[in-house]
Amino acid sequence: MSILQTDFSLWLLWERGGRFFSMAGEMFPPDTQFLTQVLAPLRDTLFISLMGTGLGAFIGFAGTVLCNSYVNRNNALRAGIKTAVHLVRCIPVLILALLCTFLFGLGVWPGVAAITVSTGAVLTRLGYEDSENADLRTARALEFTGGGRLKAFLSSVWRQVLPGYISNLLYLLESNVRNAAVLGFVGAGGIGLLLNEKLAWREYPKVGMMLCALYIVVSGAEYLSEFLRKNLRDEKAGMVRGYEITFLLFSVICGLFFLLEKTPEKMNWKAFQSILAGVVSPDVTMLCSLQSGDVPALLYETFCIAFLGTVGGTICALFFSVFASFRIFGKAAFPVRMLLLLFRAVPVLVFGLLWIRVTGPGAFAGVLTLTVCSVGFLAKRFLIAVDSIDLRPYEALRAMGTPLLPALRWGLVPQLLPHYVSAVLYRLDINLRESAALGLVGAGGIGTTLVLAMNHYEWSQAGSMLWGLLALVAVVGVFSETYRKTFRLRALGSKQEK
Repeated sequence: MSILQTDFSLWLLWERGGRFFSMAGEMFPPDTQFLTQVLAPLRDTLFISLMGTGLGAFIGFAGTVLCNSYVNRNNALRAGIKTAVHLVRCIPVLILALLCTFLFGLGVWPGVAAITVSTGAVLTRLGYEDSENADLRTARALEFTGGGRLKAFLSSVWRQVLPGYISNLLYLLESNVRNAAVLGFVGAGGIGLLLNEKLAWREYPKVGMMLCALYIVVSGAEYLSEFLRKNLRDEKAGMVRGYEITFLLFSVICGLFFLLEKTPEKMNWKAFQSILAGVVSPDVTMLCSLQSGDVPALLYETFCIAFLGTVGGTICALFFSVFASFRIFGKAAFPVRMLLLLFRAVPVLVFGLLWIRVTGPGAFAGVLTLTVCSVGFLAKRFLIAVDSIDLRPYEALRAMGTPLLPALRWGLVPQLLPHYVSAVLYRLDINLRESAALGLVGAGGIGTTLVLAMNHYEWSQAGSMLWGLLALVAVVGVFSETYRKTFRLRALGSKQEK
């Protein structure tokens, strides 16, 4: 059904797919003289990602405290905040940035606001879920001594949540660097505006220079986050010093940013009222109609694009994750890992614009785009699972004379399957939001109509499509979370049996 809906064609891919690689080949060698023009927007991209991540971390902390049932006993307030968090989390960062341009105008501040809100929503959800599962015995003991719930929470529960919170924050920093690189497509600052311009003029050597710069920045962000994760796990004593240095660096970055960039004079309250009115009173006709251009049909196409992109990315990632494993191929796997990093470094809209030149506008280009973008993410998650498995069951089966395939089936697959399923379902959730953002370049789905309605100030239609997208992402999120819990319970049951 998804193949029919998206006009998926292996013949077209076989006939014209080589054009994608020929365009990519024209980007190298990159135009090194163009580097001087890249540095300023690249600096803005880094500022947007760092500022948005840092401010989002503070919002996530406040949201975690307010959503915790031990600290906040007001059920209505907690439910309201959790609902708002879930709604914001479902909106793609690019769509948030486009909305912020109507409120603050063009420039870097809409990008900072979009990443701040998105990061704060994600960290709030992850934080309060972890805090609800924390051990409260120490907190209750401190509360009974007269310390108060908030102080008891910060002294005991927050210390339990903090390592996971920092790990999630570092992961979001990696993804925010990539998100900030495309915000310029909607006028929200960063390198995206220049990237879009050079792609439109087919100046591929200059595009290659910008992608090389992004590759260095993304690889540096991944190395830094992995370094900090290891130090956080290995050195409890160094944790406080690390926080002090991080806070100092963030303060310096904020100071430089405010000196270099002018703050918005005022928010466009008229635009805010129009957007809010469209969200509160959406076009019900579009939500209920089954015609081709209305919300249900657009959501169906969006799901088909995301589903096929996830399936294709999973198949390719399974292949790449084997050859990128140091446990299997040693140092020979290093070039494959660098290739996977390239997949993660290139912004999704760049892949979308290249595939559109191959297949033409439409859903098929969106499927191919999400397939390529899913490879880097899924292969990384698969590699983490492969590197952490216990090989002793497999080796014991082989020592007993079990053939290779049954030994893999019973010795390794039960360990890998929960991690793989969790990664694939999480990627499907991401691809649903990415497919909405791909509408900006005409790659099918609900995003094309949504962006068109926003640009024409038709906020009631935009509100109906936003509500539809929120409902779709929420349903898929509930489905994936149910399956993740099922796999966790199965793993827990097998451990108890052992």
